[in-house]
Amino acid sequence: MKKIRYSIFSALIVFVALSFTFEFDSTNSIFKKLKNDFGYVPSGKVKLNDSELTVQAFYIAKTVVTNGEYKVFLDDLIATGQIEKYKLAKIDSTGWYTVPNNNFEKLGESYHLQTEYESYPVVNVTKEGATLYCEWYTAKMNEGIPKEEHLIFRLPQKAEWLRAAEGSEPNKIYTWNSLYLRNNQGKYLANFVSTPQSSITRNEAGDLEIVTNQVKYLSKINTMDVISPAKSYYPNEFDVYNMNGNVAELLADPNEVIGGSWYDPGFDIKNRSVKKYSGASATVGFRIVATAIN
Repeated sequence: MKKIRYSIFSALIVFVALSFTFEFDSTNSIFKKLKNDFGYVPSGKVKLNDSELTVQAFYIAKTVVTNGEYKVFLDDLIATGQIEKYKLAKIDSTGWYTVPNNNFEKLGESYHLQTEYESYPVVNVTKEGATLYCEWYTAKMNEGIPKEEHLIFRLPQKAEWLRAAEGSEPNKIYTWNSLYLRNNQGKYLANFVSTPQSSITRNEAGDLEIVTNQVKYLSKINTMDVISPAKSYYPNEFDVYNMNGNVAELLADPNEVIGGSWYDPGFDIKNRSVKKYSGASATVGFRIVATAIN
């Protein structure tokens, strides 16, 4: 099998090999900031496109970006007069109205605005908005930090995302060590849609669609919730939450999201469940990774 060395995606959007070991160092101030919110993923191998890649070590956010975190970003753009960036990054709540066979007007009116949803994943954000968030977050995290310690925060490459999801077991189906969607106590391990097999079909683009309203949403914090809080269910070996289901996650790779969402059936929220990304959606959020600037 062909082997390729996969190096960290640099600030110049090229692949470079790091000349030092990238790992947690409690004496460095930037890593103190990372400790609570990011999990450390050591270098390891991932199988992708018939090749075995070596993914260099990186940090990955324990949760996807939340409504509360994204609001701080948007508010800062307004406060600093970056109106054009705000227009690109603002949330389009009408995405709730485009989910087939459902009526989510109430979520469209409240999901991004009410404090009760601050800890829930932000959705209906464009990839341009997610990229701007990463740039803003990079600047904020590096404030007051010596230049030699600076990190870049960005969307993950597919190989990095898979490395964080599969961990020590390449080609693992889900982030947990089981083929089942419930644990030994009968509790669900992820947020997905439960629906009869006969109600699921594929559209012309090859994406799954639910063709009846005979569905059961597993996230029922209250009567209209379909998304679970960003930090819910159980973390994986890197202390990362909800890589399967809840919201599909944007990748740095062109036009792809991964991991499935609350609107996908259990068999389509696997680690390697990849779909085409066509724009802001109520089923898509994003998670960030941190790497060194070479």
